Amino acid sequence: MLAEVQNWVRMRAPQVANPAIVLDIDETSLSNWKRIYRDDFAYIAKGACPLDNDRDPCGDIAWQPSEQAPAIAPTRDLYNFAQCADIAPPCQKIEVIFITGRRENGPKVDTKTPREWTLRNLDKAGYKGINPDHLYMRPDDSTGLVAPYKTDARADVEKRFNVTIIANVGDQESDLAGGHGERTFKASNPFYYIP
Repeated sequence: MLAEVQNWVRMRAPQVANPAIVLDIDETSLSNWKRIYRDDFAYIAKGACPLDNDRDPCGDIAWQPSEQAPAIAPTRDLYNFAQCADIAPPCQKIEVIFITGRRENGPKVDTKTPREWTLRNLDKAGYKGINPDHLYMRPDDSTGLVAPYKTDARADVEKRFNVTIIANVGDQESDLAGGHGERTFKASNPFYYIP
């Protein structure tokens, strides 16, 4: 599927004045497989996540600040393609915006905020050079279903950066619903569903 996205972006970007792509994070850009597997496919929000012990459960709130989630390689390749990283000229750089359901506010862990550890994890996984304003995180006052938040975020991206979102990539229907993107691409996620 991500090869199809890259082909679309390669074809469409030169036809648009200010093209952009939107990427979801969890199970689209970063893999939480290690935590999911350790938790036997259950979602455990709270609790420790001892990284040196693969037998004990791993709480998601402890997992995310660990910055250990690896990249989903085809998505990282798409990001690098859009950023002209290691691409021979000519190459048209395309804005890449991350929109995640991860919460903006939360307790600091080792003095880092959720935004800081999310950006650091993305960087460690090979998504280099992300401008902090290109990461949209769900505010605490956003309640209910995630789809309306993500739709509003994409509308804000279009207005704020004066771009045309030519591709919107996510693993959940809620990542893709509501418009504000020429094409949507759904990455597979056999682990969970978010309405």
